[in-house]
Amino acid sequence: MIKKIKCMIIVLLLILCCGCDRYKEFLSVHIIDVGQGDCILIKTPENQNILVDGGDDNTYKIIKTYLKLNKINNLDIVIATHLDKDHIGSLDEIINNFDVKKVYTPNQKDDSSHYYDLVKACQNKKLNLNHLSKGDSIKINNTTILNVLSPSYIQDNNNQNSIVFNLEYKNMDFLFTGDCEETNEIEMTNSFELEDVDFLKVAHHGSSSSSTDNFVKEASPSIAAISCGYKNQYGHPHKSTLDTLEKYGAKAIRTDVNGDLIFYSNGYKIFSTKNYK
Repeated sequence: MIKKIKCMIIVLLLILCCGCDRYKEFLSVHIIDVGQGDCILIKTPENQNILVDGGDDNTYKIIKTYLKLNKINNLDIVIATHLDKDHIGSLDEIINNFDVKKVYTPNQKDDSSHYYDLVKACQNKKLNLNHLSKGDSIKINNTTILNVLSPSYIQDNNNQNSIVFNLEYKNMDFLFTGDCEETNEIEMTNSFELEDVDFLKVAHHGSSSSSTDNFVKEASPSIAAISCGYKNQYGHPHKSTLDTLEKYGAKAIRTDVNGDLIFYSNGYKIFSTKNYK
């Protein structure tokens, strides 16, 4: 009986392991549910890992568990879209405990403890804090390019300093917006052709300060992922944002309703293995 149970456990583990690798030939975007904050994992078919933001300082265990379940031990790129606590709070522990190659932030400093912790973690690992701004690009591999659309200059408002980037993967466009606001959106629509974005990470947890009518109309995303906390004090996502997304045919999918979100792409379509509400 004990041998049978052991065999069943081994078979189950093999099935789970195969399930983890089943979609490794696709690009995958993981919106990790860290409550009222942002943390996004992007995995390429070439086994490159990009982490965008790191939740607040209470979410490290959530992020660590998620990364380990997905067999992530190294991060090729870590991007702190801006310096607010709910985006960089756990990045110091992530950098301290994972093999990180490069770290990017806006060209800005802050006098907060969470920014100091981030800087100290980078110093401990002998990592430079690199900066990204409008017009920069990073070639991830032959089929994947990261193009930075914002910020063009540093302002007093952290949200308006958010690194906004479009990830081009073959024929697909994935737009990641941090907590950018209306002024950023106006500048981006004036500077870039944003039509036919396939995937949008909705800015600022679905706040009405972003995702303006003209921006969503120009981008015309098919999928709009929203990271926000369950029954959060800010009322995110705001109804006006959801209405705008619906108006232009974007399917809004939220972490406060669905938990972790995972999307896959072969470069010509985006799909998920789950039926999100």
